[in-house]
Amino acid sequence: MDYNSVNHQIHMAGVELNSPYNDGYVQWEIKKDLYQLKFLLDQILKDSPDFVGEPEFLEQQSKRQMWRVLNEV
Repeated sequence: MDYNSVNHQIHMAGVELNSPYNDGYVQWEIKKDLYQLKFLLDQILKDSPDFVGEPEFLEQQSKRQMWRVLNEV
């Protein structure tokens, strides 16, 4: 999987979703696409096995997210 390419495409969808140059119809279609990706990823992750180091990785990511939220305030 080319993580950088996928990450870039999702990021650009977020930019287009929040662009004031797009109307609500376009923005809603982009948001639906992002929701469909989220649901797909949630299902794949739910069905996948657990791995060594996974809890530590998830805890680290959770802390990073928490710091991002705290720094926004």
